[in-house]
Amino acid sequence: MTASAPAPTPPPHADRALSALLIVQAVSLFVAIPLSAQHPGWHVVLDAGHLVFAAVSVAVLAHNRVMRGLLLAALAGLAVGPIIGEQAVASRGLAAVTMHESIALTAFVFNGLVTALIARHVFGPGRVTSHRLQGAVLVYLNVAQLFAIAYGVIETRAPGAIVMSDGLRFVNPPAARTAALTYFSLVTITTTGFGDIVPMHPVARSLVNLESVFGHLFPATLLARLVALHLAHADDSAGKRDADV
Repeated sequence: MTASAPAPTPPPHADRALSALLIVQAVSLFVAIPLSAQHPGWHVVLDAGHLVFAAVSVAVLAHNRVMRGLLLAALAGLAVGPIIGEQAVASRGLAAVTMHESIALTAFVFNGLVTALIARHVFGPGRVTSHRLQGAVLVYLNVAQLFAIAYGVIETRAPGAIVMSDGLRFVNPPAARTAALTYFSLVTITTTGFGDIVPMHPVARSLVNLESVFGHLFPATLLARLVALHLAHADDSAGKRDADV
C-alpha cells in the first residue's frame, strides 16, 4: 500500500500576512470606523484599510483562481457599487434602501470569503506559529464584522429591529450607524453586554444569541487548541536544538 503524500506546508509569507491583516483589521474596527462616524476624513483611512486587506487576501491567501475571481468581483462591486447606486437612485428612481442592501450583501459575501480563506490557512496543515495565533484572532474579529453587517441589513429591512436602550431607533447617518452596530457586535461577541443597544426583532435576537455562543466557544476551544499546539511545537524545536548541541 502506497503512503499518501503529506499535505503541502504553506509558504512562510502566508503566515506573516495573517499578522499584517490583523493589524489592518484592528485599526479599521477600533479606530477608523468609530472616528469616521464623527470625522468624514477618516473614511479615507477606512477605505485604504479595506483596499490593503483585500489586496493581501487576494495576492497571498487565495491560491485558487475561482476564489480569486470571486474576491475580485466582490471587491469591484464594493468599489463601484456606491457610485452606481447613487446614479441609479437619482436617474431611475430606485429605492436607496435596495441599493444599500445590495452593497451590504456584497460586503458580507466578500468578508465571508476572506474569513473562510483565513480560517483554512489558520487551521490547515503545518506548524502552528505565532502568526497563526494572530490569524485566529483575526477570524474572531472578522466574524464580529460579519455579524455587524448582518445587523445592518436587518435594521434596514425592519427599522426598529435594533434600538437604543431608551427605545429610540437608529436615525443616524450611515457612518454613525455602522459604527454603532460594529460596537454592538463587538460587545456581543465578547459577551460584555452593556445593554445600551438592544435587539428587538426575533431574527436580530437569534443572531445575537448565535454570536454570543460563538464568542464563548471559539476562544475556549479552537483558539485554546492552537495555543496548545504552538507550545508543543515550540517545545519540540527546543528539544531538537538541545539534542543538536
